[in-house]
Amino acid sequence: MTDGKDLTSPRISYWLVCLALVVIGIAATIWGGPWESARDITKVLGPGIFTAGIAGSLVALFFQHEFVRDRSRHQSPGPPQLAASASHDCAAQVAAMISREFPAFTSSEMNTPFARLGIDSISMMTIRTQAETLAGKSLDQDQWDDIDTPADLARVLGQISPQVRSEDVLPIASERRTYLLNMPQMAVGGLSESWLFKELGDIHWNVLARALGQPTRLLSDSSGDRIYATFTRIQLRSSCALGIFKENERIDIDSGMSRYGAGLYFSEAMVNGATGSIQARLMSSFSKFGATGSNTSLFKGLPELPPNCIIPAIGEVPEFGRDYQGRRAETPAPPIFECEYEITPSHDINGVGLLYFAAYPMIDDICATRYAGRMYATRFSTRYRDIFYFGNSDADDRLIYRLHRKTGDDDSVEIESSISRKSDGNLMARIFTQKVRPGREVNPRQVAVDVGQ
Repeated sequence: MTDGKDLTSPRISYWLVCLALVVIGIAATIWGGPWESARDITKVLGPGIFTAGIAGSLVALFFQHEFVRDRSRHQSPGPPQLAASASHDCAAQVAAMISREFPAFTSSEMNTPFARLGIDSISMMTIRTQAETLAGKSLDQDQWDDIDTPADLARVLGQISPQVRSEDVLPIASERRTYLLNMPQMAVGGLSESWLFKELGDIHWNVLARALGQPTRLLSDSSGDRIYATFTRIQLRSSCALGIFKENERIDIDSGMSRYGAGLYFSEAMVNGATGSIQARLMSSFSKFGATGSNTSLFKGLPELPPNCIIPAIGEVPEFGRDYQGRRAETPAPPIFECEYEITPSHDINGVGLLYFAAYPMIDDICATRYAGRMYATRFSTRYRDIFYFGNSDADDRLIYRLHRKTGDDDSVEIESSISRKSDGNLMARIFTQKVRPGREVNPRQVAVDVGQ
């Protein structure tokens, strides 16, 4: 009992003994007993027995908390019981973590290797981050490599004592850039979407590299393998068509970054000019090359975070990241058009040999124009773009572009498309686009990708 006032078995026995001593003491003092020879001795002892009973009662009243302490000492589990309890708690917490990311998981699969559970890389990264949060420290790559099953993860967590973490508020990782829109920043009479993608990406990488304390060429994981920052989703939402931004117009880009663990990084950027504003959201992770060194063999990597990393950590994956997993699990509608695209290395391949993230929207426009006609490229301008990146391609591979949906009228067009590798058919990206005619103001329209968000 926690309050120390309820009667327990030891305390009941104690009080009965005290009561018996008081009764015996009174009887001995008054009566003395039936035998003459013992009566005098009994009367002498009676007051002492009575006093002992009273004293015992007073001790119980003033030191009753000692009964509770003694009881809890006897009832607390020994080290083996505590260890078993902690192990069980870790297993339950691991099972709950996995179930949140992979609802089909059950506790009976604790000894099933992660590789056989069908959990994707983003979910595994989420599980790792949650595990490190639970442990109160990062798991180094050697520790993580030894974790093959959920039971292994529970065992490792059970061996780690949570460390005290700083409650200090970290400065926000951010950057501001200002430009005058001149020819390098423009296309088809307005703001260049290709330039904007590249610039937003550069700001994101610059903030990330500064926070990690290394130039991008030196970023590596705990094993010393070079890792590459990889975009997984980019979304632009403009208040107007990009094509109506004007030459020499000043625009300001303000961007701030947050992170989920060491694996997922999110930027929120605002582009503001006299003509209009653009909200941009970016999500990235890190990848490294597999044994073959091919762009098709990339797998997830993690940087080593410096102490007091200036990128603020968030407690859960934001909706922007969760939507990515949902899109990846979806099967696109049957295509209404498809074509091949031949990669142009000097235009589409970046400095480390990967298909450039900023090339994806341009590939989409080129291929969509083949279906919709040249007017799509010359009379319409992007107002909304949402790209989900799932893979990459070697420079000598060909791409398959598929148009899955097209709706609209003379003022606005919405399309849903995808890009896949021809060599193995793997889906590389899903793209959702809205374009409007810059010469006319149209009411904002909700793009299909936003349904349910």
